[in-house]
Order: sequence, then C-alpha cells, then structure tokens
Amino acid sequence: MTHKRSGQKAACKAIAKRKLINSEDVEDVRREVSILHHLSGHPNIVGLLAAYEGTKHVYIVMDFCSGGELFDRIVERGHYSEKDASEVFRVMIRTIAHCHNLGVMHRDLKPENFVLATKDQDAPIKAIDFGLSAYFEPGERFRDIVGSAYYVAPEVLKRNYSCEADIWSAGVILYILLSGVPPFWAQTDTAIFDAVRKGSYDLTGDPWPKISESAKGLIRRILVQNPAERMSAEEILNHPWVREDGDAPDTPLDNVVMNRMKKFTDMNKFKKVGMLAMAKTLTNEEISGMKQMFKQFDKDNSGTITINELQKGLEKKGARSTKEELQNMLKEMDVDGNGELDYEEFIAATLCQSKINNEDNLERAFAYFDKDNSGFITRDELKKVIAEFGMHGLNDMDEHEFMEALDANNDGKIDYDEFLAFMSSNKSA
Repeated sequence: MTHKRSGQKAACKAIAKRKLINSEDVEDVRREVSILHHLSGHPNIVGLLAAYEGTKHVYIVMDFCSGGELFDRIVERGHYSEKDASEVFRVMIRTIAHCHNLGVMHRDLKPENFVLATKDQDAPIKAIDFGLSAYFEPGERFRDIVGSAYYVAPEVLKRNYSCEADIWSAGVILYILLSGVPPFWAQTDTAIFDAVRKGSYDLTGDPWPKISESAKGLIRRILVQNPAERMSAEEILNHPWVREDGDAPDTPLDNVVMNRMKKFTDMNKFKKVGMLAMAKTLTNEEISGMKQMFKQFDKDNSGTITINELQKGLEKKGARSTKEELQNMLKEMDVDGNGELDYEEFIAATLCQSKINNEDNLERAFAYFDKDNSGFITRDELKKVIAEFGMHGLNDMDEHEFMEALDANNDGKIDYDEFLAFMSSNKSA
C-alpha cells in the first residue's frame, strides 16, 4: 500500500475479524501491535507505522521491506561464506538481545522472518512477524507450543521454556547459513520433533570439513539440549567467530533500559518536563510494553519503584551499577522528588528515541501544555503543568530561565516550532 500524501510505500497485514473468535484471539492481535510499538526504533526490527480497525479487518501497517526473505538469499547462494554468515548472525543476535533486553521473546525465529530492507547487496536485515511473540519476566516459564518445526527448541516441546528458546532457533539458522540445510530434518513435523528431542546433528559430512573449528564450536555451544547450559546472546556476541574483526572487547552488551535511563538523567530539567508531558499523552498501546516492564521492577505492586527494586530489576536484565550510581540516577529520574519512581516518571525515563522524535507524540505533548489551545505555551500554563507534576524544585526556579530555554524568538511565549526544536535537539543540558 502507498500513503496518499507522502507516497511512502508500506506493508499491510490484514487480519480478518471473523477469525478473531474469542477474547484470547483479540488479545493476541493487541499484543502484537503493543510489542511492535515497544520495540520500535531498532534498525533491524520492522517499524510499525499505524494500526487501524475496519469493519471486517484489523490492519497493521509496517515498513515496506522490498529486498525479500533472508531465506531466499541463502538458497540463491547455497550458503554464505563464513564471513558473510558471521556478519548476518551478529546482526540477528544483536536484534534478539535487544528484544530480550526489553522483555520480549520472538518465539518464531526462522530465516523467513528475517527480511532485507531493500534489494541492495548490503541491505540491512529486518526481523518481522511478531505475531507469536510474548512479553516475559526473568524466571517466568511458558507452556504453549509455538514456532516452526525445524527451529523449535527441545524445551518448547517439553512445554517448559523461556527466552533461551530464541537462542536455539538462532543456532538452527546459523547451521543453515553455513551448510544450506537444517540440522534436524525429516518428512513430517512429528519426525522433526523427534530429531529435535534427540538433539543429534551432523558436523562431519559435507560441507563441514571445510568449515572452521571456531564456527563448529559455536554451534555446539548453542544447540545444547539444556537451556541453562546454552550460550546467552551476550556470550555469543563475544565469541571470536562472531565478534567484528574477531577481536571485539570482552564487555557485556549494553543494557537497553539502563542506557535510556542514563540519557534521561543527562537531560536538563526543562526537557524532563517535556518528556513527562509526552509520557502522559502516549496511548495505552504505545506504552503497554513499558507498563509490563514497570511491573517487573515494582515487585511489591506499590505503584512506585524504590532504589532496591531498581537495582534488582536492572541486575536481572544484566546491568551492573553501584548503589551510588543508582541513587544518583534515581534522584535525576525522580522528577517530583518523593524518593521513588512513579509510573509516569519511569515511562518518561525509558522512552526510546523514535518515540521522542515522533511528531504526533510531540504534538500531543505540546497540547498538554497549551491548556487554552491558543497555539502557544504561556508562563502561566508552564506554572500549571509544573505544579501538576509536583516539581517543587522548579516552582522555586525563576520562570524566566525556563522561558529563555525554549522561547527562541524572545516574544514571551513558546510556539510549537520552538517546542519542537528544543525537544528534538540533541542537547542534554
């Protein structure tokens, strides 16, 4: 489909309402849209453009990826060189790590669900089809069998699994990238499942004698029956065969949530007010993923996150910080100064850059300030919002300072262009 005004091409997934038989089916569609919102902004994940409900269908509109399936590229070339395979696999694992970092497991990873953005030889890879994806918490176990036969992990067949199942599926894709055939093959799904349960695969027949021991060693550490012994995404990215140029530093993968929080803490107090306004005006669909994550941190269901809950939550996501670092972060994120993070402060601090730069979101945030719909934010309107947010530190501040930060033309009020320029700037202070 094509956007009438901009001419932008888009892909549209139409889901017939007649197939949404019960509330669970409806929830599955809502979850898919929510997860696409939640993961938005990553260069290797298909972008969600819009979601609509018609009389007979629900429409999910996404980036148009014209380069075709990664699977077709593999078939065309037989298999990638090890360097090609390593580059592709590194992108895939980084993408999987990003999803897991944000509490999402894909659950249907296969070459067909990695497509190329364009037909160019160096086109970026995009992960698609999050229809079977699910939010998960550390330690949470899943029972339903989902996925595709060749790529399904043994623990999924045992109905007791978590995000490690995605790593197994990635290992199967790596095997295909190197050999052109799947490691577990049979004529029927039942027979394939039997082969997966046995876990026996060949690394001796053609073409494996020509493939490096490093690559084969990596496969042996991924296609491990026990998920607890399987390599993590971070470990894979630090494996010599996967590392860029083979000598990437042995450092933990950056934690997505921690990085977003750090960016927020670096913002000045004016920009934080704008971020809070944006958090208050986002739709439920846009922030439901962050709501799930807030619940993961807020273990006592108090509606706020304490310093201890923040530390434990980040540690579970693999981020390490000293108590002092976290106290400083919490102080900066705690805009109303009550010593804890409430829901909207958490949302504001963990918004991804694509949501911050989204003009619809910026328009809604501006409208939140512009109480009388005049097209300008006045000093009085600023005072009202600051009071509403409970930002006592800002109440004591000279309002001239706030106006000067945003009022570029010095006319005593802030128009939308001035607000947009300020919020979109990369200046943190």
